[in-house]
Amino acid sequence: MVSLAGLALKFLRGHRRTAVFAITTQCNCKCVMCGMHENPPEYLPLEGLRKVLRFLSENKFLIVYFTGGEPTLHPNVVEAVEEADRLGLAATLTTNGNLKPERLEELKEAGLRVLSVSLDHWKPEVCEKIRGVRGIMRRQVEAIAHARNIGLKVYALVYLNPYLVLDGVQGIVEYVNRELRVPVGFCYPAEADITTFRLHGQFKQEDLKGKLRESVETLLRLKRAGYKIVNTGSYLEDLLRPPGSKPNFYCKGGETTVYIDWHGDLYPCFLKPKMFNILEEGNHRLKENVECDECYINCFREPSILSQAPRSPSLLLKEAVYALPTRGLIF
Repeated sequence: MVSLAGLALKFLRGHRRTAVFAITTQCNCKCVMCGMHENPPEYLPLEGLRKVLRFLSENKFLIVYFTGGEPTLHPNVVEAVEEADRLGLAATLTTNGNLKPERLEELKEAGLRVLSVSLDHWKPEVCEKIRGVRGIMRRQVEAIAHARNIGLKVYALVYLNPYLVLDGVQGIVEYVNRELRVPVGFCYPAEADITTFRLHGQFKQEDLKGKLRESVETLLRLKRAGYKIVNTGSYLEDLLRPPGSKPNFYCKGGETTVYIDWHGDLYPCFLKPKMFNILEEGNHRLKENVECDECYINCFREPSILSQAPRSPSLLLKEAVYALPTRGLIF
């Protein structure tokens, strides 16, 4: 696995970009917040994967986040992680947990640095409603336990769904931190149908929007109290700031954070049109001087801090303090 010292050196040399790389549409869940399972089953072949990863390495990317669909269904996912690691990229991957333990062992051996396992609630019946699969919570919990037992850095990734915000997010934080003994991260709800990554927000009622804000307030309070929540504190603060006020940091979608799909198409994020196709010949250029404040999709908003914190001592210090409870996820 590429060493932490090696990644730190690359960071100091300006490698601060993050790619969300959806390598397949294939999925063995039917999640209510995601339209991916409605797509025809497709995946990017191995040579295409390698070409995309070379592009990332050559353009000062530091992190590649493999997703899907369910990325572990891709026939070459292990080779993709190996290639990312060989190129000096920090490989991370998210799974819905519906996979065999042997796959986790293969991914760890290939150089996977961090694994996130989806989990939607502490109640199995709610998880089944959201994922459309019987017994899904048991498999997710088993995946987290096995990953932890084999020494893979792992956290639970929780979508802020309506069931959860009504029942209270503190319950899932305490369950994951205390019972599963891993950190927890949260996905902020969004709607997207411009790119190939379709999302369904589910927060149309005003009462749910109010509960969503209360949930973020609770998460920020718990993070300040030392609970292991991987979301950046500055991002949670920005979710709660008054409309029109300046954020702690901007989203750099298209400049230092991008979305790449199984066709090799590159987008600034889930909400903006395609910029170019990496697999096609051409002079592919990323955007410059982006300062976007149009949404709060954390896949792009949070990694954007990597390029801005080094230029802001106050932001860097704030996040260093916020990150203390979850430092074991990186170091």
